[in-house]
Amino acid sequence: MQLEVKNLHAGYSRDIDILRGVNVIARPNQLTTIIGANGVGKSTLLKAIIGQIRPHTGSITYGERDLRDIETRDLVRVGIAYVPQGHALFQDMTVAENIAMATWSFRGDKARAREAVEKVYARAPYLKEFRSRRAGLMSGGQQRLMQLELALMSDPDLMLIDEPTVGLDPKRAGAIYTHLRRLVAEEKRTILMVDQNVIAGTDVADYIYVLELGANKLEGSKETFDAEYRESIADWLI
Repeated sequence: MQLEVKNLHAGYSRDIDILRGVNVIARPNQLTTIIGANGVGKSTLLKAIIGQIRPHTGSITYGERDLRDIETRDLVRVGIAYVPQGHALFQDMTVAENIAMATWSFRGDKARAREAVEKVYARAPYLKEFRSRRAGLMSGGQQRLMQLELALMSDPDLMLIDEPTVGLDPKRAGAIYTHLRRLVAEEKRTILMVDQNVIAGTDVADYIYVLELGANKLEGSKETFDAEYRESIADWLI
């Protein structure tokens, strides 16, 4: 299904819009990247999509569903997972305990929960090796990969990802981007990602949006960006 945001106005105060008429489409089985300078509303857009803030005007649809009517906690039931910025794990809990917590939304289905745990260990064997270790003792890259694996436990069709490589060195960031590209190419997931890493974030994308001052500045396929905008885009984001 396709996620579509139309003419979205939203912010953290009723009288102040951070987003001023944003339009974004996340097409099925593609990785869509949203880039822009700090403070232009990239993370605000994701929070509006998942219902952490309510739009002032505009629409947010996923297929035929109006996401403005769905509570954040219920998004997993319609096939949407959200991966927030930073290390959003229970740092003092073990890896195994964090994984168990990720089955909370379908805790009533023990067979599904058990299968989800088995799959996460199969996909990421290091988590099984570290299952008794406190999550906060893993490296930053391992924690970010674990966050992605926890989001995948609900088998989402759409993943909303906020700054997946913030604070990581280039090698670990590269591993994250490779993993995201594989999720699209091999597992046919749909990903909407906001990113400040202009080069890497657009290199892995199928389609790219640039936001400026809470509004669309331009958009296009990766091929369009490589041909027309790659040389000048860094200057826009300073």
